[in-house]
Amino acid sequence: MGIPEMRRNQWLLLVLIWCGTVAFGADLDASCINPDGLPGRCVSIRECGPLMKIYRKGLITPLESKFIEKSQCGVSAEKGALVCCASMLPQPPNCGADMSNRIFGGQKTALDEFPWLALINYRYENGSTKFHCGASLINSRYVVTAAHCVEDHAHQKPFSVRLGEWDVNQDIDCDEDDGETCADAPLDVDIEKIIIHEGYHPRDASSYNDIALIRLTQDVQMSAYISPVCLPVKDSQRTRSIVGTKAYAAGWGRTESGANSNVKLKVQLVVNDLQSCSNGYRPRGVVLRDTQLCAGGMRGQDTCSGDSGGPLTKLDKASNYLYGIVSFGSSKCGVKDFPGIYTAVSKYVDWIESHLE
Repeated sequence: MGIPEMRRNQWLLLVLIWCGTVAFGADLDASCINPDGLPGRCVSIRECGPLMKIYRKGLITPLESKFIEKSQCGVSAEKGALVCCASMLPQPPNCGADMSNRIFGGQKTALDEFPWLALINYRYENGSTKFHCGASLINSRYVVTAAHCVEDHAHQKPFSVRLGEWDVNQDIDCDEDDGETCADAPLDVDIEKIIIHEGYHPRDASSYNDIALIRLTQDVQMSAYISPVCLPVKDSQRTRSIVGTKAYAAGWGRTESGANSNVKLKVQLVVNDLQSCSNGYRPRGVVLRDTQLCAGGMRGQDTCSGDSGGPLTKLDKASNYLYGIVSFGSSKCGVKDFPGIYTAVSKYVDWIESHLE
């Protein structure tokens, strides 16, 4: 097969992307099975990372062209051609485990609560190591975090991720109430690759596109204490306003005393209107966009620098979804009228899926 035929296949794919060739089929976001027999969703081909990767190669083989043709599942007046896109992201009930009926009092979490929460371990020039930022497990091989947590620093380098942790000062964590129920030992996995959003700029005061993926060196075995969070992949979830609703942030960040906590903590926050948040931050040279969320702003209730990169999650139909990644906030934690700022994950689902291998 020559280059002209490959280019013809690319042209046919371009027609499919912009025009659509199917006048019937499944609805947008409907469940489907792709040509490889894998479950997926019926979405616009422009929102399907794996198929758009094929197009961006420039030269498309007949087999690839045939695969895309067989992937068609419908057409939408708004979105154009729809294809069955098999996601590498887990779907309920295989993500976002709800342990709310097992939560006990106070700010502390249960041993198996927020099982997607991860810690990033850094190595310093003198050889010492320290946990600093948080992250969230999104499938068996990737965690998502804030870009500012993994940008290049001369004095520190992220080298591993810890999963299944509760108390960083204990080798084995046990329930404080009965003393008998104990979690598995936490798992440390080395980092294979870090993918920082290409639109992130460290010197940008507004911290746009503050998101990054970490690929681990091996697949993670899931358990009651290690499992992924769900991402808002459906159109209805991506476009839904969550302003005025409650969400949870979790991590080992700064407490009121200014010290890092040794145990995993949680705080319930109200998601605020972006415009009202902008008023407080604008005098500081920060202009917020719709790719960001703000939550909190109640005295003593907020996420702090130790929680950077950690999750802001919401419960939806018995599964927890990752809606925010802790980005930045007031230099003093828990300051009234200065909500924390989060990267809005719903705006980056396509970016995430397009970078998964």
